Amino acid sequence: MKIEGFGQLNYTDQIKASQAQTDAAEFESVLKKAFDEGDKKKLKEACDQFEAIMLQMLYKQMKATVPEGGLMEKSTARAMFEDMLDEALMEKSSHRGIGISDMMYRQLSAQMDRTYKIQKPDMDAPLNVNPAEPDKLDSTQPETEENTEPEVKPYGAETVED
Repeated sequence: MKIEGFGQLNYTDQIKASQAQTDAAEFESVLKKAFDEGDKKKLKEACDQFEAIMLQMLYKQMKATVPEGGLMEKSTARAMFEDMLDEALMEKSSHRGIGISDMMYRQLSAQMDRTYKIQKPDMDAPLNVNPAEPDKLDSTQPETEENTEPEVKPYGAETVED
């Protein structure tokens, strides 16, 4: 006869749920910190962490679909051991990854570049010497010499008259 505590499995489920919430909150804080600081190394770490969490959840869901064998009895100790084994396995496999981390990093780093992009002048673009400023022009006023900008002559274009 097997005697086991009534609430032990319930506690194990609560611990798993709180650990999942902690992992998600930790990932979110790392991601926000990386974006706030514009640090791509921290962004890569956050993407790797997300991939590890996702792989772990995926593996647990896949494992839940497999029917139990009758070789060993189901116990709390066995469940905890299998959870720890699964975590170690997923941690090991997340180092190699399945590519989600790399795709997320590329997408988020491009977004980060747009967010923190410093506008640099394009040296190859032609200069616009007299840009149109429609907000400064008033169509109700007639164009007189007072309203027009003075004509600028190129340097050395003046002639000397006798």
